[in-house]
Formats: sequence, structure tokens, C-alpha cells
Amino acid sequence: MKVLLVGIQTKYDRYDIDYSLNELKNLAEVLDYEVVDKFTQTLEKPNAKTYIGSGKLAEVKIAVYANDIDIVIFNDELTPSQLRNTELELSCEVIDRSYLILKIFELRASDKDAKLEIKLAKDLYLLPRIQFFHEGQSRIGGGSSTKTRGSGETQRELDRRHIEAEINHLKSEIIKSRKMKEAQIVRRQKNEVPIVALVGYTNSGKSSTMNKLINYLNLDDDKMVLAKDQLFATLSTYNRLLEYKKNKFMLVDTIGFVSKLPHNLINSFYQTLKEVQNADLIIHVLDSSNEYINEQLKVVNEVLFGLNANDIPTIYLLNKWDKTINTNMDIMGVKTIRYSNYNETGIDELLEEIYINTAKSKIHARVLIPYNKGELQKIIENEAEILKRKYEENGVYYEIEIPSTKYHLFRDYDIDMMVS
Repeated sequence: MKVLLVGIQTKYDRYDIDYSLNELKNLAEVLDYEVVDKFTQTLEKPNAKTYIGSGKLAEVKIAVYANDIDIVIFNDELTPSQLRNTELELSCEVIDRSYLILKIFELRASDKDAKLEIKLAKDLYLLPRIQFFHEGQSRIGGGSSTKTRGSGETQRELDRRHIEAEINHLKSEIIKSRKMKEAQIVRRQKNEVPIVALVGYTNSGKSSTMNKLINYLNLDDDKMVLAKDQLFATLSTYNRLLEYKKNKFMLVDTIGFVSKLPHNLINSFYQTLKEVQNADLIIHVLDSSNEYINEQLKVVNEVLFGLNANDIPTIYLLNKWDKTINTNMDIMGVKTIRYSNYNETGIDELLEEIYINTAKSKIHARVLIPYNKGELQKIIENEAEILKRKYEENGVYYEIEIPSTKYHLFRDYDIDMMVS
């Protein structure tokens, strides 16, 4: 499909319009749209009726006819009336950045939870806009026919009823799913497995970082996750149990962020990001080669603030360091690691920082474990750092560094305690 992009620059915008429209172009290309041209305008604020001024709208209209355009995509979320007015004026389909992102998320969703969250966000977006669609133009399930309407009932009324019923059903299903997720998190906390969450702007390299750590620690290839050089390559939240220096931790890869995410989508995915709220450590992955790294950092930090996760210990990972021109880059006042998945720069430092932040305090002990206490020997062999092992007549002698949370299991077999 051939599309035009339209955006405005105001004094309140975080990004300049060229960067913002280039990002919009990348989003459009995810859906295989062909971007024919871009239109920009500097305004104090969006036009309340048509987003852009009448003169600029006339220019866009000429381009629509001249290039046989299928869709015009606006760079901000349009109000229901703006959507209706621009569609009437341009005589073609009009969508905004929010709806474009929703369509991408809908395409990328692979697991049940993501599909439920995205469908709910899309329905909440569509509900207030139903009355502004053209008669017979339905965006529910690929289109509807007016032949199905009841007596005195318009297609828009049917669509509204359909969406309202679906919203109620989706909310019910999501509540069930959330309870299951929360139960999983509680189980992990009981098992005392620290959670390390990867967060970052979309395409910053989170999934590639997870794969690099899996590969570096010599885990099975089937533990790898999808990683592509494109926006929103995956929307799933992946969990992988990793181990470094006999310290186990759960590495969680979350969805990426982008500027101007739809409000309903952010609210929906807050629960998907529950893992972040319960993390013991956050690794904030940044594309250090991107000239807008500071703005992208702010976008992610705003989401973390909304999740009440801004006080969790955080490591800032300056990823793609092999492509970075400004080698003096740093983030003042926080732990920063220069890192590259390509040449493994910083990977040992990253693993050490994870270990420092997640390893439980340990107790040095000398214990004699009876031969009939095989379960205790198994815990030592799997979870303790063994400094010395000797097979005695009455059991196995160990000199160990044991996590303090496990020491109570061995107190009765501690030689020093028995002597005292």
C-alpha cells in the first residue's frame, strides 16, 4: 500500500520532526507500506479540527490524488473528530501513529497474553471513534456488512455493541491471566531466584543481549530468543534461568518502547511488565550509536517511573559500542558499561555486576554431612562454593561458602558450632 506521512513540530516536542517522521516511516515499513512522501508543518499546537492547517491539508490532498495514495498516516494520535474531518477532506483512509503501532503489535503478538492485551488496547482505541467512521466502514475484524443490521440499527451501533461486549470478555480473560503471572512470580520469590530485567527502547538490542549471555554461558541453543534488527521484533516476555559463579538468576527480556506509545497500550502492558516491578536488578539497554540516545533514555525512564520501578538498582548498558563514534559518552551518577554483542566488549563486566547485585550473602562453614543425608549433600554440590571436600568415616566433610538463606539447613552439622 502507498502511504503519506504527516507531522507537526511544536515547541513541546521531544524529538525534531525529521527524526520523528523517520521513526514513523520505519514503523510503516514494518507493515510493508510504501512511504511515498512526508509533509510537515510548524504550529503552536495541533489544529483542533484537522490536526494541520487548511493550507497544508490542501497540499496533502493534492498529493493523495497525484500519487494514488491508499492511506495517510498522522504522526500523533488524532481525536475522533480530527480523524473524521481529515478522512472526509482527503477521501482516503486516515490512521494515526497510535493505530499504526496497534496494528504492528497485533501482527507481532505470538502468545496468548500479548494477543489479549493488544486486542483490548485496540478495542479501547476504536470505541470512541466508531461514530466517526464512514457508513459501512467497519474496522472490526476486517470489515462488516450492513446487511447484518437489525431493525433500525446502524452498522456503527452494531460495531459499538460488539466492541463493548468484547472489552468486557477481554478484561475477564486478562484478570485470569494476571493472577497466573502473579502466582509464578511469587513462586520464584519463594525459591529465592533473583530477577534481572532487560528494558530499553525498541531495537536497542535487548534480545540480542539475552542471546549473547545464553551463548557465553554455554547454554543450549533452544534457550535463544527471537532477535531481529527491526522495530518490535517480538512482543513476548521471555524468562531464562541463568547461572554465573553458581549464582542462579532469572533473566527477563521485556518488550521495547517507542515514543508516543498509545495510552491504552501502555496501560495494558503494565501488567506484562510486572516482572520489571519485581526485579532485583534492571539492565537498561541503550543504543549508544543513536544520536537520540538521551531522548530514548527519557522515554524508557518515564515508563519505569510509571511502573514505580525507578528505585530498583539499574545498570545502564551502552550497547552497540562497536558502532559508537562518541567514545567519551557516559551517564553521570549511575553504573554504566560500554558493551557490544558483536565483539563481546563489556560482557565479563556485565556478568560481574549481575553477580554483585544478585548474589545472596554467604557464610563460611565447615560441616560434616552424614552419608544418609543425601539431600543436604545435593544442596551443597549444586548451590555452595566448595573449598574442600573429604570423605570421613561418619560422613562427608565440606568446607564451603553457602548462601546465608540456606545455612539454617546445615547449622546442626557445623563443626565449629558443635565444638563451641
